[in-house]
Amino acid sequence: MHTGNDIAHWFAVFCKPRQERRALEQLGNQGFECYLPMAHNPFQRRRGGRAATPEPLFTRYLFLRAVPGKQNLAAVRSTRGALDLVRTGPAPVIVPDPIIEGLKGREDPESGLISLQPDTLVEGDRVRVFDGPFAGAEGVLQERSGEARSLVLLDVLGRQATLEVDSLLLQRAG
Repeated sequence: MHTGNDIAHWFAVFCKPRQERRALEQLGNQGFECYLPMAHNPFQRRRGGRAATPEPLFTRYLFLRAVPGKQNLAAVRSTRGALDLVRTGPAPVIVPDPIIEGLKGREDPESGLISLQPDTLVEGDRVRVFDGPFAGAEGVLQERSGEARSLVLLDVLGRQATLEVDSLLLQRAG
């Protein structure tokens, strides 16, 4: 019979700058199941003819699955590369399983990388900003401004304004 104390949960681990891989390896050596979603940034420039290297999808974060009553989560704080679990007050935040499943479901089966390609939008499409300071705002895509930016006509404070927005933050408005 299962009690609430023997159920594994996912937690987010906050890592030292550029130490996600080290923390992943060290936590794995301690017997924790870990997940570090990786991606190629489509806007990263190639350097010296070499292809861009995969980077963590969430800079300075990885995910750890553990049974809190059976595994010592305090060990995370003393793990090389890791700082601590993400917390709300004293309690670590539990990451719902569907979030991790959704991330894993977006991985390319061959490379294991998550694609960061922006939605294929064209000028005149109705769009919604889904993150950042203008999250939830809807408008019309006016034009692409370089590889990573888009100009969007948005209603801001009762007025229409053309704003430059990161293309990765746009989705087609339904």
